[in-house]
Amino acid sequence: MNIAYCEDEKIQLEYMEQLIRKWADEGNDTVTYFGYGSAKELLFEHPDSFPFDLLLLDIDMDGMDGMALAKEIRKKDQKLPIVFLTNRSEYVFEGYEVGALRYLLKPVEETKLFSLLDEISYALGKERRYLIENVGGETVKIPVDTIYSVEAKGHYIRLHTSVGDYEYKKNLSEIAGELMENQPEQAEKFVSTHRSFIVSLAAVERVQRTECILSDGSSVPVSRNAYKSVNEAFIRYYMEHGDMCEK
Repeated sequence: MNIAYCEDEKIQLEYMEQLIRKWADEGNDTVTYFGYGSAKELLFEHPDSFPFDLLLLDIDMDGMDGMALAKEIRKKDQKLPIVFLTNRSEYVFEGYEVGALRYLLKPVEETKLFSLLDEISYALGKERRYLIENVGGETVKIPVDTIYSVEAKGHYIRLHTSVGDYEYKKNLSEIAGELMENQPEQAEKFVSTHRSFIVSLAAVERVQRTECILSDGSSVPVSRNAYKSVNEAFIRYYMEHGDMCEK
């Protein structure tokens, strides 16, 4: 689970990270933690998309506060669960404007935070698909919705995801079968752009004649023969999922 916390007090950032890692260490879930000291830092790191399963926002920050940051995020992501942390309760009604999942009063109680994380983890477990892969001698669970692209590199593949890259021994046709199975029921749709590349349509920002530009700024090549089918799939995907994936 990818959890981000935006907070301008370093002590609070460290305290929350300790609590989140304690929850994970108790066997609840694998957590990747992202800490940001300001709204500006978070938006600089993620100008177009937000690769988190949960975003914790301190409301009372210098500069752009948490509420203003949430409004900016909602312009591009309508689904990201946002939880506000605050010392004051008067923000509750304003939070409805940005679809806040919950408010936690500071200092955050461990039991309340753990209950929230349990809830998010359970919901993700019901909805998410995973690849279980052997990477560097370790068994790794990779959420399918974090995958941007897959590249064939000889007898290996490289999975480019929102939380990093994985390279391991597998052929492209095998992983294509895993990713593309039961696609009509899945929000994650994958298409082949080139004989050596597969891309997630959810990660595509635009399709050009020779490449697809992805939401993190990276790109994958598009072959001449694949361009028409990739472009049609991209248009069809966003017509079907525009309410989920508004850019």
